[in-house]
Amino acid sequence: MTVSSPPAPVVVRRRTQADRSAETRGKVIQATVMLLQTQGYAATTVQRIAKTAGVSLGALQHQFPTKAQVMAMVLRHYAVKRARLYRRALSMKGSPEARVDAMLDTMWRLVTDGPEFLATVEIELARRSDPDLEAVTAPVLARIDQFMTRWLSGRRMAPPDPRFVELRLLNSALLRGLAVERARGVPLEDLARSFEVWRRFSRAEFLRIADLSA
Repeated sequence: MTVSSPPAPVVVRRRTQADRSAETRGKVIQATVMLLQTQGYAATTVQRIAKTAGVSLGALQHQFPTKAQVMAMVLRHYAVKRARLYRRALSMKGSPEARVDAMLDTMWRLVTDGPEFLATVEIELARRSDPDLEAVTAPVLARIDQFMTRWLSGRRMAPPDPRFVELRLLNSALLRGLAVERARGVPLEDLARSFEVWRRFSRAEFLRIADLSA
């Protein structure tokens, strides 16, 4: 008779403090984005964030002592997500035309896939009247702008052509405007048609500058 061996014991890894902190951050990000989209910046207090996230106020403030630090964390999180989207879109695109098309497709996706982009617009607008928020988010936004300019130009390890900086500013302004129009209730199909108008201009200008910079 064959005697089967007893099953190996299941080893359950104990959650570490790092695990708990990461879980808290995830809940706080999700709650903050939702509140920014639905209530606006002024109404998105740390007390409301903690309640919506289902975490204690003490746990939230242990990681982020001020509201401004919560907002900077949301911007950093979204910047990482945006960078991943651009890298994925551009990773297999060799020709300038394919790179530009992939980039513009990703820009449209940023505005239409969920509330995060509008949440970042709310944070950026609030900086003008909140010195603490302006100070803590300035380095984050500067890194985002630098990343975007280098990826638009395709020169990630060298200073980009200044004309790409100008075009990046125009594209950023358009995306923010689309997010605001969507929040105002403009139908998505109307925004899509407007974006296509911009897409044709932007595509031609990107390729023109890329050709001049080559």
